[in-house]
Amino acid sequence: MNWHLVWIIGFLVLLFVVSLVATRTVKTADNYIMGDFKMGFFPICGSIIATVTGSAALIGGAAQGFNLGISYSITVISFVGFTIVSMLLLGPIIRRLKLYTLPDLFARRFGKASALLPALIIAFMYMTPTFGMQLVGMASILSSITELPYIWGILLGFVVIIAFTMIGGLPSVAWTDAIQTVVILAGVALTFIFGIIYVGGPTEFVRSAPSDLLSFGSIGTTEMLNWFLVFGPFYIVWQTTWQRITAARSVKTGMSAVIVGFIISGIIGVMAILIGIAGVQVFPAETNPDSVYTMFIVDLFPDWFGGLLMVSLLAALLTGATSFLLSGAINISKDIYQGWVNPQADDERILKVSRLSVAAMAFLGLLIALLIEDIIAIYQVALSFTAASLVMPVMAAMFWRRATKAGVIVSIVGAVAAALLWRIAGQPLGIHEIGPGLVVSAVLLVAVSLGTAHSPDEKVTAYFHDRKRLGSENPEDVTAGAS
Repeated sequence: MNWHLVWIIGFLVLLFVVSLVATRTVKTADNYIMGDFKMGFFPICGSIIATVTGSAALIGGAAQGFNLGISYSITVISFVGFTIVSMLLLGPIIRRLKLYTLPDLFARRFGKASALLPALIIAFMYMTPTFGMQLVGMASILSSITELPYIWGILLGFVVIIAFTMIGGLPSVAWTDAIQTVVILAGVALTFIFGIIYVGGPTEFVRSAPSDLLSFGSIGTTEMLNWFLVFGPFYIVWQTTWQRITAARSVKTGMSAVIVGFIISGIIGVMAILIGIAGVQVFPAETNPDSVYTMFIVDLFPDWFGGLLMVSLLAALLTGATSFLLSGAINISKDIYQGWVNPQADDERILKVSRLSVAAMAFLGLLIALLIEDIIAIYQVALSFTAASLVMPVMAAMFWRRATKAGVIVSIVGAVAAALLWRIAGQPLGIHEIGPGLVVSAVLLVAVSLGTAHSPDEKVTAYFHDRKRLGSENPEDVTAGAS
């Protein structure tokens, strides 16, 4: 009996039941995409953990532990630190504004035209590729425990994911995520503990591991800075976090759930890296790094137990994929369709477009998964281009009243162009493209804003400094202020 398949099939059946129950509450677009703004601590915290600990954190983290060692934990320090600081500063503002999406902030502050580019970037430059990344991870799982061809593994994962997301929206995703979080935590912890025991215990693990893999700065200052910038600034503008805070029943619930979720995700990320280091002591040097995590499970544990651990990995990939699809679909249905195509669309139409958007993004992600197999490469590009183009404009909306719509639009276009050209040029001086992208974004934003006037459709404010005016959590009661 293939216990891996037994566990996986049983787990999927359980999640489908939960999704079908959740879908009975989905009557409106707000139900589908925001949980009707009534989500509690457990589903939000679980959703954050399950989404953050996807294929990049587990499969990719173990792979980088195998290649780079403990130095890769700079990414964990970066994304956890940036998230906690940014949410402590901006979380209450995000919740009181009840922002459906990140582009919603642009539309309110700089006018409708400024929101189109962020919506396209988030939906198609970040959410769609990272969905494809989860498909790649699921295919690697299925091919490692069955004789199913890799491509068929991608297709099967695609069908399962799109079914989950289409059925119940955020209520379904959040509650299945919460269930999967328990499985993920147990699976990663058990894989880590038994993996360390397998190589001889903690003392033998430290003694036998190559010294460079246990040296925090072994990869060099430039490379450390690159990894820090790739993962950190992006999480300031990670739309999933913003949406979870908005969907919470209160500011306190949303912020505490997000912060706790990221701290736990960081712990999981470090364990994945250590699993990769342990893999160096077990597997040949020519082992495919992206296979280290699944090889530990398949090769080191009996099937009846390994099947449970494999379910934990599948859970991480499944929940990440559903969240990415749903989040990107909101950009298409709210920011693009309702914002530009049909501003008078009723709730029923928005709900329909949201579900169609899920399907469209899923098909694009499927194409990416069929063309690209390198998980970390996909994730780096998605994170760096999104962060380079959006971090500075978001900071301007929150902190700088003088920023103008022209400055923001030029900043976004210039940052994407600079990052792309820097990457095409082969990353001169070994510097990742996110660095030049952020610099160009900031320079253009300041220069163009100082040289242009505010547009008539702007609400001239700096939300952080004017936060006392956001006393109500009802967006209709929010006054942006003027000067």
